[in-house]
Amino acid sequence: VVTFISTLGVFSVAYAYTSARDGGNRAGEAILFFLLGLLLIFAPSVIRLISPTASRFERISLLCITGISFYLVNVMYSPLYFSYYDEFLHWRTANDIASSGHLFGNNPLLPVSPFYPGLEIVTDGLAKLSGLDTFIAGTIVVGMARLVTVLALFLLYEHITKSARIAGIAMILYMTNPHFLFFDAQFAYESLALPLAMLVLFVLAHHETLSSGRLWITFIACLVLATVAVTHHVTDFIFDGFLLLWTVIYALQRIARTPRSTRPLQKTPLLWATLFGILISIIWLSLRGNPVVNYLFSSFTSVLSELGQLLQGTGGGHRLFVTYSGQATPLWERLLTLSSVAVIALSLPFGLLCLWLRYRSNALAWMLGIVALLYPVSLGLHLTSVGSEISDRSSAFLFISIACMLALLITQFWPTPRLNWKQTSLLTIVLSVIFLGNIILGNGAFSAILPGPYLVSADERSIEPQGIQAAKWAYLYLGPNNRMATDRINQLLMSTFGEQYLVTPTENKIDEEAIFFSPSVDSYDISVLQQAHVRYLVVDQRLSTALPYVGFYFDQGEPGAYQRTMPIPLKAL
Repeated sequence: VVTFISTLGVFSVAYAYTSARDGGNRAGEAILFFLLGLLLIFAPSVIRLISPTASRFERISLLCITGISFYLVNVMYSPLYFSYYDEFLHWRTANDIASSGHLFGNNPLLPVSPFYPGLEIVTDGLAKLSGLDTFIAGTIVVGMARLVTVLALFLLYEHITKSARIAGIAMILYMTNPHFLFFDAQFAYESLALPLAMLVLFVLAHHETLSSGRLWITFIACLVLATVAVTHHVTDFIFDGFLLLWTVIYALQRIARTPRSTRPLQKTPLLWATLFGILISIIWLSLRGNPVVNYLFSSFTSVLSELGQLLQGTGGGHRLFVTYSGQATPLWERLLTLSSVAVIALSLPFGLLCLWLRYRSNALAWMLGIVALLYPVSLGLHLTSVGSEISDRSSAFLFISIACMLALLITQFWPTPRLNWKQTSLLTIVLSVIFLGNIILGNGAFSAILPGPYLVSADERSIEPQGIQAAKWAYLYLGPNNRMATDRINQLLMSTFGEQYLVTPTENKIDEEAIFFSPSVDSYDISVLQQAHVRYLVVDQRLSTALPYVGFYFDQGEPGAYQRTMPIPLKAL
C-alpha cells in the first residue's frame, strides 16, 4: 500500500512539472500538486517507520522505495538531458574522457573536476560497456549511489543504536536534509563520493562485532577511501576529519578503561584506515597542477571577508528569503522554513542528552554528537552571499549526525509501549514540516524549484531549447574547440552541446567579462580579446531583461556581483 501511495506521489510531481512548464495561471496548481506528491512519498513511510509493528525488512524496503521515489522527482525535472548547473561541469569532464581516452584533461568551466574523475570514470565505463549515452549512464550510476546511501546509513545507525526502528527513523530524517532531494541526486561528484564515504563509516563500525577478518575489513575500508579521494575533494577532507575525530575519541576511551579489557588502538582497523585516508588525500592533493587548494581557499576567503564586513557594518550581507533578482519568498514558505530550523535547533540539545544517557560509551556515537554541534554555526553562514551555498552543502554531512540525534530523541520520549495514533500523527506532521522547510532552505521558493519559462542566470531555469540549439549550431557550422567567451549559462551549453573551449577568468586569468559591460568596444577590449585568443563572443541579449537570479551574469568577481540594482544595459550587449 505504501509503495502504491509513493507511486501516486511520483505521478503527482510529474503532473506538477507539466503544469509548471505550461506557465501562466497554472503556477499555483503546480505548487499544490508538487507538495502533494512529496508528502505522498514521505508521510506514509514515516508513519510505518515510527510504528513498532514494522519488521526490519519492511523498514529497509520502505527506505529504498522512498529514496528512489525522491530520486525520480529529481530525474523527472529534466528526463532527456542534464539541466542542473553542476551537471554540465561534470558532463564536460566525462565527454573529455570519452573522446580522448585519457584522464586529467582541461576543463575550463571547473578546472578542479579533471583531478577528481571518479564519477566520470564509472559513468564512462558503464556507457562503453552498455552502449548507453553519458546522460542515461550517469542517471543509472547516481541512482545506484542513492541506494548505497540508504543502505549504508541505515546499517550504520542500526549498528550504533542496536535498533532497526531507531535506524529507520534516523534514515528518513536524513532524507529531510536540504540537499537530499535535488543537489545530491545530480550528476556531480558529491553524489557518488558521499555514499561511498558513508559505506566506509559502516565498514569500520562493523569491525567491532567481528572476531576475525579484520585485515579484510581494513583493506575494504582503505580501498573505498581511495575511491572517495579521487572522486570528491570536500567529501574526502570532511570524512578524514570524521575518522580522525572518531579515532581520538576511541583512543581516549581506551585510556580511561583497563588496558586488559580492550583492544589496543594500533590493532584496530580504525587507526590504519584513518592514517591511510589522510595519506591518500595528501598524495592526491599534491598532484602536479591540482588546483583544489586555491579553489577552496578562494571560497573561504570570500566568506571570511564578507563576515568581517558584516560585523563592521560596511557590507550588506545576504538578504534572507529574497533572491538577488528581487523576488521574495511567500510568507507561508518563510514560516515553514523558520519552523523547520527552529525544531531542529531546539531538539538537538535534548537529542545530545539522550545520546549521553544511552550511548556515551560508544566512540562513534560521540563523534556524531560533536559534529551535530556545528549545525548552528552553519546556519550563520546564510548571512553571507557565498557562505549560504557553503552552509547548504554542509547539510549533507551534518545531517548524518543531526538525523541520529533527532531519532534518539523521538524514541526516548515516545517509546513503543506509549505510542498511539495521536502521537504518530503529531510526529509525522513535525517531520513533514522539517522536510518541506529544508527543501526551501536549500533550494529556494517552490515556485523557483519547479520548471518554467526562461529566467536570467537562474541555472536550470535558464537551460532551454533556444540556448541548446545555438550551441549545436556552433558545433555544426563553426566546428569544435573554438575559443569563446560568454555568460555563465551559455558557457555550459557551448562547452557541452557545442564542444567549444570557453575562456574564463578562473582558467585563463583574463577579465574578458568586462567587455560585455563596456558601452563600446575600445582598444583595451580588443587587446584583451587578442591576449586571450578569443575567436567568438556569444552574446545573449536576454540578459538585459532582468537582474541575475543567482547574483551575477558571468562570474562572482564581475563588477556589481550580488549588489546590482539594474540589469546589464542592452546597449552594452
